[in-house]
Amino acid sequence: MNVLQKELAEFAIVRKYQSRFDWMKNTPQDSVHHQEGNVYMHTEMVLNALLGLPEFQELSEYEQRILTYTAIFHDICKPDTMQTWPGEAGRISHPRHALRGATLTRQILDKENESLDFISKVYSLVRFHGYPFWVLNRENPLKDAIRLSLLTNTKWLYIFAKADLLGRICNTHDEMLYNLELFREFCIEHNIYGETKQFASEYDRFHYFNVDGAYPDTQLYPDYALNIYLMCGLPAAGKDTYLRKHLTDLPQVHLDGIREEFDIDPTDNQGQVIQISRERSKEFCRKRQSFVWNATNINVQIRSTLIGMWLPYKPKIHIIHLHKNIGQILSDNAKREDEARVPDSKILNMFERFEFPDITECHELKVISC
Repeated sequence: MNVLQKELAEFAIVRKYQSRFDWMKNTPQDSVHHQEGNVYMHTEMVLNALLGLPEFQELSEYEQRILTYTAIFHDICKPDTMQTWPGEAGRISHPRHALRGATLTRQILDKENESLDFISKVYSLVRFHGYPFWVLNRENPLKDAIRLSLLTNTKWLYIFAKADLLGRICNTHDEMLYNLELFREFCIEHNIYGETKQFASEYDRFHYFNVDGAYPDTQLYPDYALNIYLMCGLPAAGKDTYLRKHLTDLPQVHLDGIREEFDIDPTDNQGQVIQISRERSKEFCRKRQSFVWNATNINVQIRSTLIGMWLPYKPKIHIIHLHKNIGQILSDNAKREDEARVPDSKILNMFERFEFPDITECHELKVISC
């Protein structure tokens, strides 16, 4: 099937963020792995390679849109991360450009009022787009591949990686194609090609990702002493509203409530608030009393630190992620009473740093798009 060549500028999203894409035109690439000229040229080549793949054309319209946006944004942060190699002419790298690009892509698509499902799927593909070429060389390739199957669609990842390779001029094409096909065969062998890894239980899944040396196909007896519900969401996302309707019988560790109780301003040092809240949560754990931890919990480091503190008490960890697009967040925040309103600058700062919770962090993940 012949596919008409497309230019990036044909896409409204590219024209809207033109300055970003103009920067890509002025960003050179590595002389060994990317001889296309610049990042913009490579991106356009990848897009057209993708559109021409038979595997892409077999996808649904929605799936095609996900992969098309992945192509558009996959190297969006190469300009931000470019580093030249001292003493080696033409050698260039872009460390962590995929993660930074995924973060920026999430922000852009959120501002465009795309659905959470669409945002999260494009985010994951951009974040992991390079994995198929080298994941089998990692220390524990099976664990990494299983994680990928939970966080993205490995078939889509393979299709996009194939387009990414076809959209470049390099001296290592055959080696990279070999690695890519190995990735596909590895996923097929372990029943995770386009499929999510099936664990015996949520307990086994959590155990596998949070206990060193665990195996993916064990069947352990669930040993829970209490339930902990960890709220996750920006200010004005609706956490308190949700809790007024659900989990009403459980006590809360509410950071805003502790600030009010001890008359601590949100702009003051929060060390005392954190200390009190953690101690209260551990008191509940010692009593085997289920509870709600009510705070924004916007990134993995915050969530993993808390969960690690609670794990010795054998809790079942539930993460409840409440999402609204940022425009709605700011609008709803403006309608709050003065004492409850959060400065827009603070919300936008948190929005930029937000990291989606995922199923490997907890036993149960509930996502509510408001």
